[in-house]
Amino acid sequence: MKGRFHYKKQTQSYFPTCFSLGLAIKELHGKVAVITGAASGFGREFAIRCADEGMKVILTDIDTGGLGTTVALLKPGTESLAIGSDVSSADSIEHLARSTYDRFGACHLLFNNAGVGTAGPIWTATLDDWKWTLGINV
Repeated sequence: MKGRFHYKKQTQSYFPTCFSLGLAIKELHGKVAVITGAASGFGREFAIRCADEGMKVILTDIDTGGLGTTVALLKPGTESLAIGSDVSSADSIEHLARSTYDRFGACHLLFNNAGVGTAGPIWTATLDDWKWTLGINV
C-alpha cells in the first residue's frame, strides 16, 4: 500500500546481551549488584530486573522510604541489602562498600545510577547548586 508504514516485528530483545535468557542465568545468576539511586525510577527498575535474573542486590539511596518500596517489589526470595546513604559522602560510600563485602563477599556489577541536576539557565546556578550537583554526579 502506497503511503503506509510497514511494521516489522522486533525479534531481538532491547536488553543488552547479558540480560538475554540463558546468558543471564549463566552470567548473572548468583552474582552481586550494587545499585545507587535505587529508591525510584531507573535505579528501581534495574534492581527489579537484576533480582529477576537471580542476582543478589545491594540497594542504596538517600530516600530510605523509597528503598523499602523497591525491596518490596523484588522477586520473593531475592537476597538483598538496603542501605540509606548519601553518595556525595566518602564515609557513606565506604560504609556501603564495607557492608557489601561483609554481607556478600563481592561486587560483580556496580550501577552508579544516582544523579541530580538543577533547572534553569546555567548562569543562574549558585555555588551550592554546583557543589550539590558535582558532589552527587561526580
